[in-house]
Amino acid sequence: MYIKFDHKFGHQERGECFHYTCELMGVTESDHEAALKQGFLCTVDHGLLRWFQCRSTRLNVSNTKYTTMSDAKVLSPPFPFVEMDHIYTAYCYYKKFKKYFEVNEYLPRDRFMAYYDDGNLIAWSKLRHYSNESLETCLFVWDYAKPELKLGYSSLRHEIAWAKMMGYKYVYLGPGYERSSTYKSEIEGFEWWTGSEWSTDVEEYRRLCNRDSKIKTVSDLYDV
Repeated sequence: MYIKFDHKFGHQERGECFHYTCELMGVTESDHEAALKQGFLCTVDHGLLRWFQCRSTRLNVSNTKYTTMSDAKVLSPPFPFVEMDHIYTAYCYYKKFKKYFEVNEYLPRDRFMAYYDDGNLIAWSKLRHYSNESLETCLFVWDYAKPELKLGYSSLRHEIAWAKMMGYKYVYLGPGYERSSTYKSEIEGFEWWTGSEWSTDVEEYRRLCNRDSKIKTVSDLYDV
């Protein structure tokens, strides 16, 4: 593995401001665990994994005590993509999001967790297997037909319990930025990447997320 920097923008005449990205290259399947433990996460670009550095978040499942749900199961192929797409459409409409991917686009390492109400599929999530130790919760969508179910809350805890039962050590939750990411710190076993180590300092994580949401301009960024 090696790190590639892309120097995108800079100012040095009225003050120093440098913007660049850091990507981990040459990552093989046997490197996934090492990359995750060093604060890298990945995104899918044309079917390929691209590894980037961020304020990664994860759960140490040994420090959790959640239980699984009875109305949930891991799907086996062939997957019900038509039903899944209807749910995704309803989710985007409720959230006022644009549909930014096709439901039938997934990697061989991905798993689909399905959630039911009275036997009807009402939600699903995508879990990405990286190694025997780690997986990531990449996506969760539901139709919001019954908001009182609070399925977003219970589904994540179910997946943590399922991961623990399956022998995983860590469940990764993606990057942790802005106020919308503070909920992650409320989950048992929470840890976050500082840039040099994994921390359990929940108060500092929340402070940083709240600070993120206050930064609107380059001047704001200078101030912090």
